[in-house]
Amino acid sequence: MKSNRLSFFTIILAVLSGNPAFGQGGKWADSLSGFLSEHCYECHDDDVSKGGLNLLDLGTNLYDPETMRRWVLAFDKVESGEMPPEKKPRPGAKEMGQFLAGLEKSIFTTDLKRKEVVLRRLNRLEYQNTLRDLFALPHLSVRDMLPEDAEAHGFDTIGDALELSTEQMLVYLEAADYLLDEAIGPKDKPETVTSTSNLKTSSGRVLGKLFREHDEGVVLFSSSYSPSVFRGFEIKQPGVYRFSVRARPFQSDRKMIVRIYAGDVIARRGKRWLSGHYEIEPGEKWTEIKFEEYLQPRDSIQIVTYRNGGHESKANETTRPGVLVGDATCTGPVIEKWPLESRRKLLGNVDPNKAIAHDADEVLKWLLPYFYRRTVKPEEVEPFQSLTRAALADGRPWLEALRIGIKGIMVSPGFLFLEEPGREQVSDFALASRLSYFLWKTTPDRELLSLAARSKLQEKEVLTAQVERLLKDPRSQRFIDDFTGQWLDLYEIDFTEPDKHLFPEYDELLRTSMLEESKRFFSEILNNDLSVTNFINADWTILNSRLAEHYGIPGVDGLNYRKVQLPPESPRGGLPGQAAIHKVTANGTNTSPVLRGNWMLENIFGEPVPPPPANVPAVEPDITGATSLRDLLKKHSESKSCVGCHRKIDPPGFALERFDPIGGWRDWYRSMGEGERIEPVRFVDPPINKVRVRYKKGLPVDASGTTSDGYDFADFKEFKAHLANRHDMIARTLTEKLLAYSLGRGMGFSDRPDIENIVESTTESNYGLRSLIHAVVQSPTFRKP
Repeated sequence: MKSNRLSFFTIILAVLSGNPAFGQGGKWADSLSGFLSEHCYECHDDDVSKGGLNLLDLGTNLYDPETMRRWVLAFDKVESGEMPPEKKPRPGAKEMGQFLAGLEKSIFTTDLKRKEVVLRRLNRLEYQNTLRDLFALPHLSVRDMLPEDAEAHGFDTIGDALELSTEQMLVYLEAADYLLDEAIGPKDKPETVTSTSNLKTSSGRVLGKLFREHDEGVVLFSSSYSPSVFRGFEIKQPGVYRFSVRARPFQSDRKMIVRIYAGDVIARRGKRWLSGHYEIEPGEKWTEIKFEEYLQPRDSIQIVTYRNGGHESKANETTRPGVLVGDATCTGPVIEKWPLESRRKLLGNVDPNKAIAHDADEVLKWLLPYFYRRTVKPEEVEPFQSLTRAALADGRPWLEALRIGIKGIMVSPGFLFLEEPGREQVSDFALASRLSYFLWKTTPDRELLSLAARSKLQEKEVLTAQVERLLKDPRSQRFIDDFTGQWLDLYEIDFTEPDKHLFPEYDELLRTSMLEESKRFFSEILNNDLSVTNFINADWTILNSRLAEHYGIPGVDGLNYRKVQLPPESPRGGLPGQAAIHKVTANGTNTSPVLRGNWMLENIFGEPVPPPPANVPAVEPDITGATSLRDLLKKHSESKSCVGCHRKIDPPGFALERFDPIGGWRDWYRSMGEGERIEPVRFVDPPINKVRVRYKKGLPVDASGTTSDGYDFADFKEFKAHLANRHDMIARTLTEKLLAYSLGRGMGFSDRPDIENIVESTTESNYGLRSLIHAVVQSPTFRKP
């Protein structure tokens, strides 16, 4: 049964949606002045301003975003019963109802009126994916050519923030040229070559020192400096290259792990990246490591041991474990089809050497609907055909002239912007694009466009089937990666680098494992329609051996990721217990309850707090370790302008103090200043590296607190258990996030009824994430311009 709250919103929407806006002047506030004078001004006037809110200075122009935000805040505090405070005289039910109705009426109507229809530009990721999919170029890389996209409301998909400058247009022209070069490809089919290399041919000066020579290859020991680069591969053309590397443990009966890097590993002037970590099984049998990479001419690969100790200078004498690396083969460039599929998608069956002006007209005619993501009229194609015909008349070669017309299309608003025509709801084509860029981060495919052309996509059953089809397609992984990257700030994982002396156990594999846990956790919930309450508290997570070791969870062997049932006492189930979250909410040395509390309020509670007043300095931790941040925050929060927000921010932040900046559980802080010597002795990389850690045992962690609703918790586990009872909280937060992400605008006060409807509709599935996405797509808000 729907709440009275939702019913009241619905009535307001029905009655007031056509009325003049209330928020331009101050008359709307006159009817509220009695209530404010009686119950509010005592604590929120020029002299006091508790929580930084001065109602006398607030203003009444609800078209101003900050004024609107503050009046919404005032409404929410009164409606929730938080204000007026219990110690003050409380208004009667009738008086309270009249005040809320009057304020809600003004806020709701103004928010409804001020929503602007903003043409949303494709962001960098969407632009790149669109070109990749239009022309079957899965490795096309144009994202980094474009300027970074601005963010708003936590996402880089928000139309208001995605501006288009003259400088960007010039970059789009460069990107168009690059795309056309890649799509057309070379004139002649490149030769696919298989070549073999062995580290013995490139390691002469370090054999016997860093490496040990072996009849079948080279033995690697060090996990630090290791010039173990393969040379001699035939990599002369850009393309996909397939590798097979033979390796086996040396002087070891345990499983070993190696890292492989690809790219410009020789000169180190271009891009170099981690290809992956690979396990080498014990025994005399070779492990064949197989992988593929898209490489440029003169790129290669490098192999290095993992967690096998530091520098080795006596390779021929050492008895430490190592990895024997044998022959490596490289095959490429791999050409699956010739002529290239990208060329066929661009030119069809036209032969540029025999083509005439009419052929160019036809190519542009059938390309434009795919670029524009809808059917087009002849007069829309004509300007681009004219560009090509003019170039041909000037004596340009046919293919060069055609490129001019295609480049014109690629910098046109119809391609760069998502057009969403319609009064009450967007067109079928706009809905197809909205759905595809939501769940695939790319242009709609032929099935979506076909349904849109037949005006079928608005039908509920058809739309439901399409959502399922898109979610089952591998391209939905783009949505998972991008949404979690922005909602959970996983894209910020490298924003800070953990201090190597304080957190020597942090490495690339741990970083990768952290990210995979959070993304695969989201994927598991989505694929199985599990309740979104799992994001707060779950009795399972996704682990491999490296992350399980970090968490202190036994019985997980191997680098493959799998769903693991957690021990009853484990704090790890749910987002608040995941290392990636702890990493992105900390700097490389310290944690801050303010940063982590803000993150929880924004992304879990759905209650973002305003920035602090300009005259209030940030709270910086004591880097000597002599004073706890809790003590510093206590002094900071004594200010009347700070205490209101910190009542909400600090408790979740204090609870998360149980986790260090790399997500390790802690009872005390690590310190490079004051503190006790660690006993028993800890080593940086046991059992190989007998280097003692340099940090000391600092102050004890106090993870207790009192939530803003008065719940006392002694530790993180009690705090998380309390959160688990707020089932609809995370559902509402996720609904708002999904709508903002997919629609390209922030959610406002007038969106609340639809948000409540969406949340309400998923109660039967216990707020299943897949059900929630279906409800979002079926909602009126998703189909409105």
